Amino acid sequence: MEPMRPPIDPDPVSSRRQWLLQTSAALGSLALLSEAKGGQRGPGSDAYHPGRIARFQPPQVPEGQAIPFDWPVAELRPGQDVVLQWPRVPRGEAVWFRLTSLTDVREEFLIDLQLADSGRTIGTLDCRFSHYMQPFETTLVPADLAALQQEGLRLRVAKGSKPFWFYYTDDPAAITPFMPHLLPQGTGPAGPGWARRLNSLASVQTFGWMEGCVLDGLYDQAATKARGAKQALSQHLGLYFRGKELVYEGLVHQRLVNRINGVETVLPFAVLAKVQPDHPAIAPAIQFCRDHADARGVIADGTIGSSRPLKTEECYTVAYPLAVLGRQLKRPDLTELALSTIQARTEGLAAGESVYQRMLEGEKPVFENWSRGVAWYLLGLARTLDHLPNDNRSETVRADFRRVAGLVSRYQRPDGLWNCFMHQPETGPETSGTAGITAALALGYSRGWLPPSYGQVVRTAWQGLQAYLSPDGYLRGTAQVNKGGESLQRNGFRVISPYTLGFLGQIQAAQSRR
Repeated sequence: MEPMRPPIDPDPVSSRRQWLLQTSAALGSLALLSEAKGGQRGPGSDAYHPGRIARFQPPQVPEGQAIPFDWPVAELRPGQDVVLQWPRVPRGEAVWFRLTSLTDVREEFLIDLQLADSGRTIGTLDCRFSHYMQPFETTLVPADLAALQQEGLRLRVAKGSKPFWFYYTDDPAAITPFMPHLLPQGTGPAGPGWARRLNSLASVQTFGWMEGCVLDGLYDQAATKARGAKQALSQHLGLYFRGKELVYEGLVHQRLVNRINGVETVLPFAVLAKVQPDHPAIAPAIQFCRDHADARGVIADGTIGSSRPLKTEECYTVAYPLAVLGRQLKRPDLTELALSTIQARTEGLAAGESVYQRMLEGEKPVFENWSRGVAWYLLGLARTLDHLPNDNRSETVRADFRRVAGLVSRYQRPDGLWNCFMHQPETGPETSGTAGITAALALGYSRGWLPPSYGQVVRTAWQGLQAYLSPDGYLRGTAQVNKGGESLQRNGFRVISPYTLGFLGQIQAAQSRR
């Protein structure tokens, strides 16, 4: 496919103030005013009921920290409650209450939901280890809604030690899926709602592997001329690539400019290279990869000569963008780095009958058959193959892709999903690993690398994922991001992480090619 160039202005703003106005307007474009005000129903429709904070005062973000895109937030602190109010609430049915985090949380964090006057607790949000732009939800029962409207809803930290910032503005033009809201559970099924969520700013994610998944989905959707995808792709890239610079929030709200903070941050450059291979921000990404390659050309975080961590993630987040860059820039040296990086993972993490997510060089691998780790491996191989020259080395990668695809397909559940740890049913079904694996298999099937039987594997998985879509199109049932270690992955905790929308976009686009 020829490179597609959405209109990314090389110098889109002349001042910080202009940029803030642009991003605010872009966010406001998500407003679904008729649905939020009128509560329209029907398949795939939204019926948001946003809450308001009386006498709202924006918080002071500590010096040295930043909120993604400088978006507006409210702050919830231990010992300092926030009260939300609604002029009217939906009646006669249960609702979801949602709050969207703009916080990098690195602890267990619980928020009690209380009726503001009586203090009675009517729900709890479990926001442990949340990431930027992550919505959390819990059910509120019909019997409590009249009192909620009369008294308001008090948010109180039940567990946690740090401030929690969530998206909030009192500008009525910015009613969006990110606002604190109630969503009736009787709202119609999602239908095509996931595509509307993906092809908008409602899917923007933390820069790195999460936003990279979304960008791949947007790029693939734009290639199929899906409504809104090309514009959304340009908006997403414009949020992070501001003029000639890369600007984003790293760990614990550290603002980074033209810096790559790890191997998982390289992934978005794959799509940037496809649409604007001459962008100045690409050079630091290439330099980062070269600086982190050992004598064999194997890229990993850490110091050369030490025992570095090798992870399946780098098949997708490093090898794939390097393969794109190698092809786009006519740089065989980058293609060689991509192949060496994949070969080290193939030999160390997937040589036997299991796929391991990580290992220290020279030591035994761990995280056996973690489905999201398997997704990074397979999707990385598939995406990389799409940009490799058709020679013996690429055929070796293709053969390994087929071999591991066969291994993985044996673990597919009757409902189409994969367990969080594929070989351990007690860890339960998990949607991010399922969607990532399915995206890889769908791409391999669409390219003819896999036999026709994989068409049914993909269709069964796609059908199984539909049961986890919220009425407004988010994918539920995802194991939280891996800041809490293996125990967090095994304990059954499930969330919404909008990066999974990118997988759905990739699957749908690949299916449309058959």
